[in-house]
Amino acid sequence: MSQFEKTYIGKGTQVKDLNIIRVSISKETLEEILKDHMVDYHGNEYLVFEVASLKEPDQYGKTHTAYISKKVAAPKGVTSRKSKS
Repeated sequence: MSQFEKTYIGKGTQVKDLNIIRVSISKETLEEILKDHMVDYHGNEYLVFEVASLKEPDQYGKTHTAYISKKVAAPKGVTSRKSKS
């Protein structure tokens, strides 16, 4: 069984009156991403990340979070779904 591991890379807010999320990522985090999280596809490297809304704004008013999701093997003995009886 596998599960997803999230690496949070930044936060953002929705641009007023538009369906656009403006995300801020620090230079340090960006350098780490370029070193460790690029995905190769047909000889080209890509950054694949997701943006999700937060349940409520954080202390700085950020309403969204950005993260890289990576599929990893689940620890032995851990199941993600309950079996039906």
